[in-house]
Amino acid sequence: MTARLWGMGRGLQSRVKEFFDNVPGPDATPLELLQATLDELERKVQPAGRGRRVFPYDRIVVRIAQRGADPIAIAAIFRQLEPRLRDRLRELKCDAPESIAPQVDILDTREDSAEPLLAVECFSGPVAKLVPMPTNAASVQSGLSPRYPTVTITVVKGQCTESEYVFEEPVIAIGRTAEPTDAFGQIRVNHVAFLQVRDGVNETVGRAHARLQFDAASGHYHLFNEGSSNPTSILRNGRTTRLAPRDPRGVRVVSGDQVQLGRAILRLTIG
Repeated sequence: MTARLWGMGRGLQSRVKEFFDNVPGPDATPLELLQATLDELERKVQPAGRGRRVFPYDRIVVRIAQRGADPIAIAAIFRQLEPRLRDRLRELKCDAPESIAPQVDILDTREDSAEPLLAVECFSGPVAKLVPMPTNAASVQSGLSPRYPTVTITVVKGQCTESEYVFEEPVIAIGRTAEPTDAFGQIRVNHVAFLQVRDGVNETVGRAHARLQFDAASGHYHLFNEGSSNPTSILRNGRTTRLAPRDPRGVRVVSGDQVQLGRAILRLTIG
């Protein structure tokens, strides 16, 4: 009887392990991708003798190649990577470096792409050279040197958490409040966050109003209207270009452009 129970326990443990070790499918959510990344990083823990363990890497590169990838959602979830990893290493009683620099590269692939959905690489010490990413990839949360032009966003009209923002990011989300929640309970992180005040201007900015996204193929940022009920426009040299809601192409922006969101206005300086 005891032997049979022991066998049943082993079988259950094996099935549970098999379930959690499965590679996420092509439609995996950002949270599932994060969990799979943490599982892979746990496998890189090394025994150090006398019951000690060590995670010897201080640089992590995660590559996600997913058709229809949402870089904003993935970036928001993968900001948890370092604290979640440290929590897991503490549970394993594992020594970790004082600083861990994660980098997440996101590639929106074609249906016939041979790119693996998820690849995790670890390094220790300075990284002289990383494997080049495809030209339509976006790199998020880089712990290495900036790879994007500097974007300075100055608030011309409206009230934000800052009067001026400076970014070196592939995706810059713009909206009202810093972390609004949608109807499904999902949290969006706004890099440029208008305050929740009623002043005739701020309330015309949608919670998920617009985003700037770097296009590596052209080397320029594009502005996207994310479907706010109030319009999104680019003001350039006295002319106004209104953006169609949810147009997947976006509109290229240049230094000196002003972006109008409802009645609010931002000025872009791209260096």
